[in-house]
Amino acid sequence: MAAQATAIAVREAGPDDLGLLLPLFERFYAEEGFEGAVAGVAENLRQILARDDTAAFVACAGEDAVGAAAASTSFGLEVGLYAELEDLFVDPVWRAKGAASALVEAVADWARDKGCSDIEIVLTPHALAKASLVPWYEARGFVETGRVIYERAL
Repeated sequence: MAAQATAIAVREAGPDDLGLLLPLFERFYAEEGFEGAVAGVAENLRQILARDDTAAFVACAGEDAVGAAAASTSFGLEVGLYAELEDLFVDPVWRAKGAASALVEAVADWARDKGCSDIEIVLTPHALAKASLVPWYEARGFVETGRVIYERAL
């Protein structure tokens, strides 16, 4: 069925959705240049689907999974409980058809229901290099904070 002829439905995923989500997240990490992370995605996704402080969402067009998002909550002194939109991926054929926006809103609703004060997203240099991505997030209410993330592996 043609992409434009099928409505997109988004829902929170459960453990039985691992097989729908895994290929999407593996493609996301490969596309973003994080091939080394692909090996751990399956186990981490199992954890996300099982925990109360994390969630995954799937966008479906009919029976086909066309997009996915993952989110987590954290607690900080500055803002209290907040959420992070960890990952967002839509199959290239389905981009610009509303799946990503619907996934963002599903994550926002989940975060609001958890009592989060805000939702954050970290954009990688690869993501920032896509000229349309920052304006896309800004159109959905995200604002640049000027913060830089440093990471230390443990």
